[in-house]
Amino acid sequence: MPKKKELKRSLKSSKFRRFLNILLILCIGASVAAIAYVLTVQEEKPVAVETHKAEPAREKIVKIMPGFEKEVVPPTDKITPPRKRIAIVIDDIGYDLRPVRNLMEIDADITFAVLPFLAYSRQSAEMLNKKNCEILLHLPMEPVSYPAEKPGEGALFTDMNDMEILHQLGKNIEAVPYIAGVNNHMGSKFMQDRGKLAVVFAQLKSQDLFFIDSRTVPDSEAVAVAREIGLSIAERKMFIDNKRDYDEIYKNLMSVALNPEDNSPVILIGHPYPETIRAIRDAAGQLRKEGIVIVPVSQIVKSKTRP
Repeated sequence: MPKKKELKRSLKSSKFRRFLNILLILCIGASVAAIAYVLTVQEEKPVAVETHKAEPAREKIVKIMPGFEKEVVPPTDKITPPRKRIAIVIDDIGYDLRPVRNLMEIDADITFAVLPFLAYSRQSAEMLNKKNCEILLHLPMEPVSYPAEKPGEGALFTDMNDMEILHQLGKNIEAVPYIAGVNNHMGSKFMQDRGKLAVVFAQLKSQDLFFIDSRTVPDSEAVAVAREIGLSIAERKMFIDNKRDYDEIYKNLMSVALNPEDNSPVILIGHPYPETIRAIRDAAGQLRKEGIVIVPVSQIVKSKTRP
């Protein structure tokens, strides 16, 4: 009997130790799992930190953009107006296309006055219009020296009646398309006749055209009559090529444009001579450096007639 009891106690003791071992293993396993979980969580934290480190890069981009915008849009207070504006009108266009092409190559807004009924009058006007050049009708008018000097086909004479003047004027305007205004060719006698000028100017006003007085005579009545009728008008300041000499023409251009005592806009008239073309080409760049701008003559007319 004692042996059986000892055997039972031994078996119970063995089961109890096995149970303790299993429990110990489970505890160790749970501890290991807990440690592994903690380590895993700690290892994942740097990922979140790295995500936050990326934010400053976006801030740098935002900081760069405002500076970029300021460079694209320049401050308006740095734009300086030109010192002076001048218009250069080239008369007697229509005889030849070569000087027209040469003048169009110059980097300046030259105005072209086209005579009617010449071999290349209409073709010149078409070519100039395609390049957005300003065009005038160079209107032939009776000179004091007539008939020794003839103004050419389409001329207006003081012995014409009003209907004859209007009829001829209409034909002349049709012969030179795309015109913005009119200036006189010769006309030293016609420009002194107030009544005849009134007929012409009333018609020009009705067609929304302006007039440039070439000042072929000191006693011209053009400005007075134009003001009575309400026609926009301006006067020529100088003929730059009365002497066909390059140096003289260049000097005339620069002296008028750079006159320190007069910064008012002026109108200069020249002709399609080789010397004139060369002088304008050489002067244009220098004038630009000096702040002098060559503009279409219509801009001068607007500034002269502004209330």
